[in-house]
Amino acid sequence: MNNITDVLLSRSSLRKFSSTPITSEDMDEIIKCAKQAPSAGNMQMYTIINITDPQLKEKLSVTCDNQPFIKDASHILVFCNDMSKWERAFNLYGAKQPGDKSIDEADFILSMQDAVIAAQNAVVAAESMGIGSCYIGDIMENYEIHQELLHLPKYVFPCCMLVLGYFPDAPIIAPHKRYDNQYIVCDNTYKELSDEQIEAMFSIGSQDETKAWMKRFYDRKINSDFFKEMGRSLHAAMNDWKK
Repeated sequence: MNNITDVLLSRSSLRKFSSTPITSEDMDEIIKCAKQAPSAGNMQMYTIINITDPQLKEKLSVTCDNQPFIKDASHILVFCNDMSKWERAFNLYGAKQPGDKSIDEADFILSMQDAVIAAQNAVVAAESMGIGSCYIGDIMENYEIHQELLHLPKYVFPCCMLVLGYFPDAPIIAPHKRYDNQYIVCDNTYKELSDEQIEAMFSIGSQDETKAWMKRFYDRKINSDFFKEMGRSLHAAMNDWKK
């Protein structure tokens, strides 16, 4: 059996894949492991779209912030938080009565948790089988485009995407260093860091070097067009769920 802790501690995102396609047996095992993930009330409030169509992969590589490596993946798994099936079942079997609670932001967030937990199970399973992966958060952008592209009904949102493929004949990239426990882990209650601890946590060298790096990071991530579009798409999706 695989040593799960070794798999977790050695895993890093893969953005260059072998041309060898993932076998159907391996994909079945990955999806089986994804479905075995913990789920609120065992409702499995998600749908997994397994994408192998080259044209669809090409389109996603463009709509997800023009990242060419996406189309080179053997498989793409889009994890959608999905309350559509449960809403239909509640109505079909007469469980939901007029005036009962409607689908809202709480359902959106809870079902998103279900989907992302399932996705992480898929990541760990794939890694243990020698299959690399990379999360693509950009699937949450361009909500209307992805809704049409993937034929998503109401109460279904593509909250998480994985690109998967065998490792190429190239050196394996070491995992990124993580922040020390003192900055991440609190005992029993949240403990706010001091300014000095924040500076120590994010320091990459001199104060000027760290300041310049922080500005570049902020502009590249938080203040970027793609991040603003992601926020717009999330608001649009949640508003659609509440209508």
